[in-house]
Amino acid sequence: MFARTFKKANGRRSAVDDDSDDNDDQIGDIDNLEHTYGDEAATDQSSEDDDEFLETAADKRLRLAKEYISKVQEATTGGGTDDEYDAAQIDRDLIADRLMTDAQERLGRWNRRIASSLARPIEQLTASAAAEGTPSTRYRVLRNGHRLPVTCVAVTPDGRFVYSGSKDGSLVKWERETGRKLATFRGQKKKQPTPINHALGHCDHILAVAVSSDGKYVATGGRDRRIHVWSVGGDEHLGVFHQHKDAVTGLVFRRGINQLYSCSADRMVKLWNIDEMGYMDTLFGHQDGAVAIDALRREQAVTAGGRDRTLRLWKITEDSQLVFRAGAATDQRKLTKMLKEDEKANHQAGEMAADDGSPAAIAIAKAKALRETNPQAKGDAEEHKDLARRLARDETELHEQCVDVVAMIDEETFVTGGDSGALSLWSTHKKKPSFIHHVAHGVHPDTNSSAADLEDADALDTSARTDPVRPRWITALASVPFTDLFFSASSDGFVRMWQMRPGKATGFDLINVIPVAGYVNGLSVCELSPADALSPNREIVLAAAVGQEPRLGRWAKVKARSVVKVFQFSAKLLSKQ
Repeated sequence: MFARTFKKANGRRSAVDDDSDDNDDQIGDIDNLEHTYGDEAATDQSSEDDDEFLETAADKRLRLAKEYISKVQEATTGGGTDDEYDAAQIDRDLIADRLMTDAQERLGRWNRRIASSLARPIEQLTASAAAEGTPSTRYRVLRNGHRLPVTCVAVTPDGRFVYSGSKDGSLVKWERETGRKLATFRGQKKKQPTPINHALGHCDHILAVAVSSDGKYVATGGRDRRIHVWSVGGDEHLGVFHQHKDAVTGLVFRRGINQLYSCSADRMVKLWNIDEMGYMDTLFGHQDGAVAIDALRREQAVTAGGRDRTLRLWKITEDSQLVFRAGAATDQRKLTKMLKEDEKANHQAGEMAADDGSPAAIAIAKAKALRETNPQAKGDAEEHKDLARRLARDETELHEQCVDVVAMIDEETFVTGGDSGALSLWSTHKKKPSFIHHVAHGVHPDTNSSAADLEDADALDTSARTDPVRPRWITALASVPFTDLFFSASSDGFVRMWQMRPGKATGFDLINVIPVAGYVNGLSVCELSPADALSPNREIVLAAAVGQEPRLGRWAKVKARSVVKVFQFSAKLLSKQ
């Protein structure tokens, strides 16, 4: 509503302009004009509507930015202040840190270092709450939940609950802190009369489980070719998807949105909208069954193609895919190169810490010093070096025929593992691995040698073997997104912690080992948000699905119980990259 109205007709101003010109002195300048006619409330509302209508694109961006900063300030400070501190300065620090973290995550790059503080002996990490009288909450074994091997596990974002799936077709919900079994969805028999009651759950092996980032939904996929969705709060069955034509082998929720990605042995990747319980799209490309999938915040996912030995990064918005060729060989030259790179990386980290004192180099040097005081991790690293030297001396060759697991470090970096026992680090900017850590979990013992021969001979002496060297497959991978920490597992009795190298150095190093006997068929990691936003302390929850057999078959068997092992570690955020 304007006091002055301009009308143009045939290039001339109307008589209304003459009247308004005569009243300019009485009303005042238009910039200082006050509306005094009509109802004040209606006038104010009309003014706000006009302002919104006249808002330019730049003004809108500024307004949205201010609203975002206000929300960040409220989230980081809790809406309260303390007169004993400089509240304004604290707010500025909190907001700056949060904005920097959000910007880095949107860029898709890892920028937080927490791995160095986890290089202490595992007994100290799991018993760090002993002074508070609650050491048992740091390590728990969730047992008596499944009759057959546990194949998958998922921890809710708040760390309260743990979900596990098994080859017996059951899904179990656990309370992490107490280890109490809260709910069991036992599934149904394979041969059911039609129509099938889907609300009972799966009728075959459960192979994958995932929890949404808001903690409202849990999805399971199995060999019965179906995906079931359950509510976390009400333990209710919400729906079932049955569009896959073969076993569902992998599930992952996109961070920040209830969009579910699934991969299957039918070589397809499918997208689902869980809020509306609807199918979205199907992606094609793999030449063999896809066996693992992972995703973070962007609308993209990475899949491992099993025996087709490819990794595919699906850019969903662009309707395109990037293909990465795996199948790297382990031979004398590459083993020797790996050993030299490890020595060079350790030497460079020490020089950087001594010369420029960069936070990243100091973190690496600190982790190395802590590892020297950790006999188990130190012994494992030395044993791996000896094994690599002997394999190189004997000119052993190992070839990766299958890529089984994948985990994303950030939006541009991911790590994979397969049947050759090698851990490969990939970048979306290169078609080949940027770094390979060969035989990361060792090799199987010689099955043709007698017990007396194994006792007399060195266990690492590969020249005395009478059968081909068989590396231990990498059976599970998990990472703490946007940090330098990830975990790997196999059937050698240990879950290994790895730390990304600092700066422009490419690769990762072993920092610790966690004893876990049996086949570790799945890993799930959760980073708990600290109560104090200023605190650098972080709590990391790691859950491992343990069984006697591999997740996708029965070609091997070890003596172990079908359980879920849960660890909680206290880490410290040392510095930004």
